[in-house]
Amino acid sequence: MCKRCLDYGFPTVMGRGLFGEFKNFINPPFLIVTMPDLWEMFAHEFEGADYQLYLTDSIEQADLDRDAAGLKDIRAIIGLGGGQALDVAKWFAWRRNLSLFQAPTALSVNAVYSHRSGVRDGGKVIYRGYAVPECIFIDYDVLRAAPRHLNWSGIGDILCFRTGVLDWQYARDNGKIEAKWPFDQDLADQSLSKVRGIIDNIDGIRSMTDQGIDALVDGLKWGTSFQGSGWCPRHIEGTDHFLFYTLEKQTGKKFLHGQPVGLGIVVGTMLHETDADEMLDTIAGIGLDVRPEAMGLTWDQATEGLTGMRAYVNTLPLWHSMAHDVTISPAFVSDLRKRLDKAYAHRN
Repeated sequence: MCKRCLDYGFPTVMGRGLFGEFKNFINPPFLIVTMPDLWEMFAHEFEGADYQLYLTDSIEQADLDRDAAGLKDIRAIIGLGGGQALDVAKWFAWRRNLSLFQAPTALSVNAVYSHRSGVRDGGKVIYRGYAVPECIFIDYDVLRAAPRHLNWSGIGDILCFRTGVLDWQYARDNGKIEAKWPFDQDLADQSLSKVRGIIDNIDGIRSMTDQGIDALVDGLKWGTSFQGSGWCPRHIEGTDHFLFYTLEKQTGKKFLHGQPVGLGIVVGTMLHETDADEMLDTIAGIGLDVRPEAMGLTWDQATEGLTGMRAYVNTLPLWHSMAHDVTISPAFVSDLRKRLDKAYAHRN
């Protein structure tokens, strides 16, 4: 139990049949930011409402700034969808200083519980802006109706707290910690409690029960602790996301976020020789497939990413981790492959 617990999260309503109420209390005319396939599913919820529709097709900052400047007669914004729609809604709310209401249709990333938007600047992912929603609406039935693997992906942005804390301890113990981010046991303990919340709810998350959704939401809420801790990323992520960045740069592929991050969690805990079996058992037990072939990679591509991660992360302005110091060997890759094959043998 932490001695100095950090407040976290945004105002959140959890229930059923929530989306149809938006037209009764969100100040019109409002803008709905969503995706084309999702709009077909939810358009009926807004019949008779005074709204404009924005269908997301780019997260390039220049495109978003242009479109934000062109918004006319809007008093509020609704983000309806997954991470991309929610990030674009945040961006517009920030740039136009408008009230924001977020309605996730899947919990694949922690975007809904982050102040900043994940956008691209010349193709490079950046996190900018500042938006605090009036409320987030978690509809159990909407989330349960989404493809399961999209919600399972969300565990990546929670279990990564384990590798983040391990890298933080590693940097402290090796004299490579940043002066502005000294190791904080309270922050670390709160992060690890969210990891435990996932481990203790494997069956519920796999089946997307109300309790499982509650566990996912509570873990994802901790994403706001990046802001609450003075923009310290140490207790949130490390080697896990660094492998994701490496694979994305190397292949040019766009991934379901939790898959490369989940693989990075396994790799990171293996490098630290701490909790690797528990992390892999949890990920595979929930159902998220983090094998390279499940995300459209060959093992040759995965090996290139793993062995090249050290060189790549040392070119980036990232906080120090074990990934900065360790060159992954062929023997390590072989061990990783054996572990993954065993964990997912039931899928073959």
